[in-house]
Amino acid sequence: MKFQIFRKAVVLTLGLWMLVASWSSSDSNRVVHAGVIDSYRSDQVVVKLDPVAGATIAEINATYSTTTLKPLACLNGVYLLQTPAGQDAQSLADAMAGDLRLAYAEANFIDEAPEANPSRIGGWGGTDPAPYLKQSALDQLNLARAHVLSRGAGIVVAILDTGVQLDHPALADHLTATRYDFVAGDKTPEDEFNGLDDDGDGLVDEGAGHGTHVAGIVHLVAPDARIMPLRVLDSEGMGDIFTVAEAIGFAVDNGAHVINASLGTPSRSNLLKDAVRDATRAGAVVVAAAGNLNQDAPQFPGATSCSFAVTSVDAANVKSAFANFGAWVDFAAPGESIYSAFPPSGYARWSGTSMAAPFVAGQAALLRSISSSLNARTTAALISGTARALNAANPKLVGRMGVGLPDVGASVETLAAGTIPDNGRNFINGSCIQ
Repeated sequence: MKFQIFRKAVVLTLGLWMLVASWSSSDSNRVVHAGVIDSYRSDQVVVKLDPVAGATIAEINATYSTTTLKPLACLNGVYLLQTPAGQDAQSLADAMAGDLRLAYAEANFIDEAPEANPSRIGGWGGTDPAPYLKQSALDQLNLARAHVLSRGAGIVVAILDTGVQLDHPALADHLTATRYDFVAGDKTPEDEFNGLDDDGDGLVDEGAGHGTHVAGIVHLVAPDARIMPLRVLDSEGMGDIFTVAEAIGFAVDNGAHVINASLGTPSRSNLLKDAVRDATRAGAVVVAAAGNLNQDAPQFPGATSCSFAVTSVDAANVKSAFANFGAWVDFAAPGESIYSAFPPSGYARWSGTSMAAPFVAGQAALLRSISSSLNARTTAALISGTARALNAANPKLVGRMGVGLPDVGASVETLAAGTIPDNGRNFINGSCIQ
């Protein structure tokens, strides 16, 4: 079934880079696919019952003529509802806002991979892994020193994305047996091309390969960690907040220590806030991309108080031209022309904040491997307390690129010595770990 997607306002300047594979499409059911504000499934709302009011979802459905599509297993009282025929989801959510039986109601907002709207073509690199293992980003992050002490053994990193090429030679032996495709509803989260322009933007499968590329970066940083592939985005790089929340809960329930979400929505979502908060309370570290609009435009889940939002810098530590910025950003990592795994069974260069985030997720895995007792706050303190300042390279963005560029080697050495920096910025809200 194809859902209509409503988009309220288009953000005109994207300023992002992308690798694209081109196929022809005969699909006539098209949807405009661009950087947007308030994109949502036109016929779906998410509601959370107020536990004090004690109403049932049947009573809510009776009031609004909605139909329950599914409950959210990881959050009590949260349901995905189908709107009545012809009823716009946002209008219905607005009408529900004053209902005291509900803690909240919101449209099922669209989450996208930031790189799913390309303006610059990246490059297929063939099957040679040599550039993957020797790229400059590794020196930029001081990774070799880190690997002397930690390679991520015993840690599981969940990748919420377009899936992963499950038999990719660089990744196949490092994937968990527990995996899920929330788009297709099966246990084979394959990162694949369907050859169709499903969203009608004139580009075919622009998101395909994204998850494999992101997983490859995590593996590069934490080669002994296990990767849990969770497909929440289609081959156009598009998904929704309910699916992302499902996957966050699944990841936590199945032992993920770190969750990487190289995706986002500009819509402030109570659902994502709740899902990320509960994940961090359960001990997970949630890392997300800051977005590729070159604006101070918070993206969620990255901008929630319980997650790490990561923007992108170039090899000279200057903010990437496409990268978002703002006081809500926590870290900056390499995100330009990153060489990583890409289907089929090869490698490609890709740029975006989606490429920056998994460097930090991998760093969190290295730290958690040394000390399983770390939580999101202590992990944040370690990464921020050893990070290198970016103010000199970005004088006009002081305070808007996070605490700096992670020094992976220094953070691992500091933890291995048995200390957590006093100067570390505990930007993770205390309520996130209670």
